[in-house]
Amino acid sequence: MTRISDEGRLRELLEPDGGEFSEIPSGTLNYSLTGEARNGTVLLIAGLSMQRTDWSPELIAGLHEAGYATLAADNRDAGRSRMNDSIPTDYSLADMATDLRDLLETLDPNAAHTNPGPVHVVGMSMGGMLAQHLAMLAPERVRSLTSLMSTTGAREVGRPEQASKWVFLTPAPTDSRDAYLAYAQRYHEALAGPFFADPERARQTAEMAWDRGLSPAGTARQLAAIQSDGDRTERLRALRVPTLVAHGDADPLIGISGGVATAAAIPGASMYAIPGMGHTVPWQRAAELTARLVAHFAAAAASVDRAHGR
Repeated sequence: MTRISDEGRLRELLEPDGGEFSEIPSGTLNYSLTGEARNGTVLLIAGLSMQRTDWSPELIAGLHEAGYATLAADNRDAGRSRMNDSIPTDYSLADMATDLRDLLETLDPNAAHTNPGPVHVVGMSMGGMLAQHLAMLAPERVRSLTSLMSTTGAREVGRPEQASKWVFLTPAPTDSRDAYLAYAQRYHEALAGPFFADPERARQTAEMAWDRGLSPAGTARQLAAIQSDGDRTERLRALRVPTLVAHGDADPLIGISGGVATAAAIPGASMYAIPGMGHTVPWQRAAELTARLVAHFAAAAASVDRAHGR
């Protein structure tokens, strides 16, 4: 897989026409649904402070080529999504997962395609936590679960490296575009780890984020939701969803022990360690990750067919 450098192609994959809006009980979610769902749809859930435009375009392109549509949404308090004024600001990860369930029920993204039914759910970082919650909340909506660079919430696993802790404590500047772009570059370098920093891609996605709108206060509320959620280990033991846990072995923000613990907690889960990858999906690892995801999706679909005698 080659790196996507063309600005037009990048925006086509990450920000097609500004996306669409869906009204759900808690507010309005901005989303994009792209590709053809010949084999199904993949829900991509972004992490803390991230926008839906922060996903790897190479990963999205690879999923499209493999016959999967991709559905990516801004979480509440991020990007172009907005909460209703009546919704409390001290929300939980379960509340955020409920937003995604409501989005799926509103869109029914596979309905117009050849493979209707549940979606494959892939969440990275905080998005992995939301994916776990969505699988617990609405297993009938989840054909497979992938927890990417995430953790169980147990305090003794997935600890960040000391040099990366500042990302939790330093809000993004909003008074100057240049200041924000400089912050975003430093943020990317802190997350990418020692092998796969991509300053140009960091600038491109940061420019999109600036244009779409920033919410440091929203990031603080998301972080509070993570902190209040506690250890999900025992809750994860009740899951019966085909699960892949993928984690970079050079992740400086959520150590790989968080992924190992997640795989150990979910019955039947498989663990996939990605060499050299930090807390981003670099283009150099996108093809490898795409292939592993597609194999996981196919196995999950096959298990459903067997269960129904097909």
